[in-house]
Amino acid sequence: MKFLEIDKRNFSANRATDERQNQLNLAAREVSENLPGSHEIKIDAFDKTTGNFAEIISESAPVPQDPKEKTNYVKRAEQYLQALTPALGFEKTQPAEFEMDPVVQSTSANSKIVHAHQTYQSLAIFQSGTSVRFDSTDAIKGVAGNVVTIDQNIEPTPKLTAKDAVKIAVRLVAKQPTTEQKDPFGEPIQFESLNLDGFEPEIDVALEDDPSMTTFFKEGPFSERIRSRLIWFELSPGDLRLAWEIITTQMNALRYRTIVDATKPISQIQNESDSVLYNKVLTQFLRSRMNVYTLNGGKPREMVDCPILTDRYPVRPVSSLPSEFPHHWNDDNNNTTVGNSTFAHLGTSPQVYTGINENSILIFNPTDPKGDDQKILNIFYLNCYMHAFFYILGFDEKNANFQHDNFGRGGKESDRVDARAHSGAIFGTANMGTPADGLRPTMNMGLVTSVNRHTAFDSDVVFHEFMHGVTNRLVGGGTLTDALDSPQSGMMGEGWGDYIACTINKKEVVGDWVINNPAGIRTHPYNTDYPVNFGDLPTVPEVHDGGEVWCATLLEMNRNVKDDNMSVQLVVDALKISQPNPSFLNMRDSILTALDDKLDSNQITPEKHKDIRAAIWKSFAKFGMGPNAQSNGAQLGGIVADFNTPP
Repeated sequence: MKFLEIDKRNFSANRATDERQNQLNLAAREVSENLPGSHEIKIDAFDKTTGNFAEIISESAPVPQDPKEKTNYVKRAEQYLQALTPALGFEKTQPAEFEMDPVVQSTSANSKIVHAHQTYQSLAIFQSGTSVRFDSTDAIKGVAGNVVTIDQNIEPTPKLTAKDAVKIAVRLVAKQPTTEQKDPFGEPIQFESLNLDGFEPEIDVALEDDPSMTTFFKEGPFSERIRSRLIWFELSPGDLRLAWEIITTQMNALRYRTIVDATKPISQIQNESDSVLYNKVLTQFLRSRMNVYTLNGGKPREMVDCPILTDRYPVRPVSSLPSEFPHHWNDDNNNTTVGNSTFAHLGTSPQVYTGINENSILIFNPTDPKGDDQKILNIFYLNCYMHAFFYILGFDEKNANFQHDNFGRGGKESDRVDARAHSGAIFGTANMGTPADGLRPTMNMGLVTSVNRHTAFDSDVVFHEFMHGVTNRLVGGGTLTDALDSPQSGMMGEGWGDYIACTINKKEVVGDWVINNPAGIRTHPYNTDYPVNFGDLPTVPEVHDGGEVWCATLLEMNRNVKDDNMSVQLVVDALKISQPNPSFLNMRDSILTALDDKLDSNQITPEKHKDIRAAIWKSFAKFGMGPNAQSNGAQLGGIVADFNTPP
C-alpha cells in the first residue's frame, strides 16, 4: 500500500569513520581509567548513522553492597551514562541529558534493562536513546543504543506555533493517494476523504510546566485528539532542528506521525512541504504474500501473509519487543528475496526471486512449484520465519542474531543469513556455517537426488540448520566461534537442531518427507521409548547419533513439562547461560539455572517452579543424566549414567 511518507534525513554516509572510531575508543580508555576498581569499558559496535557508539561493554563493574542502592537500577543506569558520556559520543560542552524510563525490564534470564531517551534542554531527541543492561548478579554489563552529538547551542523556542504546525500536518495527511489500491487481503482500500473546510485547530488541553509544550487539540475531522509536542530532529550532521511532532488518527484508524520544522514562523514559509521534515504512517499493514511450503513439499503450497504476526507463532515473548516488531521481511523499495534477516538466492549466483508489486503488496508466486524460484522463495520464507521465532525468544540484535541492520540496538550488523538454494545436489546435502557476530552465516540447501526432493522445501531441514546458527552464536557469545567444538558439545549441536524442528512441527521424526521414508533420517523416532541414553555416548558411531540422545531428552522434557513455550524458552536461555564447550550435564544444569532465574525474577510461582523442576529432572534421569551422572567435561571419557531423580 502506498502512503505519503517523508523522511528528509540522509543516512547514506558512514559517520563511523576510522578516525571517529579511534577517537571514541581513546575516550573509552580514558573513561575506564576514571572508573572505580578494575571496572573498564570498551566499545563493541558503532552506529554508522550517528558516528557514535552502538554498544559498549562493561567489565568488572562493581555491585553496591547496600541492598537499596543495588536495586535502584534507574539511578545506577543514569550515573553510569553520565560517567560514560565521552565514550558515548558527547562533546565536552554538550550537556549529558537523559530522560530515564522508571520501568525496569527483566529478561527471562533475569537480566535487567533500563531505557533512557536522550534529551537536549529537556526536549526529546527523535529516535535517540539507550538501554543499560544489568546481569543476574546486578552488575552493569553495558549499554546499547544511539546518541546524537551536539556541538551547538540552540534555543528551544519555537518560531512556528503549535496551531500552525497542526494546520500544516493535517493538510499534508489529507493528501491521500488517488490511485485505486487494495489491502493485503485483496479488498479495495477506502481512503477517507478528510473535509478540512472551516477547520481551525482548537486547544483542548495544554500541559503546564512541560518543556515540550505538549498540547492536545480537539478531534475535528479526526477520530482522536491531535497531539503536538516539541522535539529535536537531526536533519544532518550539525543540523539539529527544533520541530513539532504531530500525531493524527483518522476515522479509518490510519495514524500518522508528522514532524514540522519549528524554526520559521508561518509568515516566512512559502511552501508548506518544505517545512515537513518527516511523515510516516504508524499503522502497520502486511507487506507481502508468499506461496510457499510451510511444512514440506508433501502438501500443497500455502499463500501466507508476511510478516507473520507475533501471536501466530507457537512461542510468546517474556519481555517487550520493539514497537516495529514484526519487522518487514523484505527490504524497503526492494521486491526480491532480499531482506534484513535473509539474502536468498540461487546457489553461488546472485540470482534472487522477484515478486510482483500489486497495489503495493509484494506477491511471490512462482509459476513452477518445484522450480528454482520456488526453492529460493522457500528458503527465504523459512529463514525469515525462524528469525522472528527466535527474536521472540530473545535471540535479538544484542544477542548476536542475523541482521543486515541492527537499528542501533546493539550487536554487530551486516550479517543476515546468506541462504543458498542450489538447483542440484551439494556436498552434505544441507549445511549451515556460522562465523562470529558481524559476519554472514551461510546456509546451503541442495537436492536429495535419490528421491528428487529438495531440502529447501522441507522445514525440518531448514529449521535444523538454522538452529546451528542460533547455538553457535549464543553459546559462549557471538564472538567465540569454537564454543561447540568438544565432542559432547558438537553432539548437542545436532540434537538442538532436531529438537527445534520437532517442537515447531509437532513431530517425532525429522526429514521423513525429503527422503520419502516415514522413519526419517535418524536411527529411531524421538518418542518416549527412544532406546539410547547418556551412558551409551562413548559407543555411538558419530556426532548425529549422540545428538539423538540430547534431542530425545529435550523432547521428553517437552512432554513432561507440558508447556512447549516454557521448554523452548528455557533451552534458549540455557544457551546464553552456558559455559563454552559444555557437556550434556553442564547444559542440563544451565536449563535448571534458567528455570531458577524465572523464579528469582517472579515470572513463575514457587509451586510452578517445583513442578517444572521435577519434570526436568525426570526427563534427564530417564536418559541417564540424573544428579550423580558424571563425565570428563565435554569429552567422551569418564561417562557414568545415573537414572535416579533427586530426593
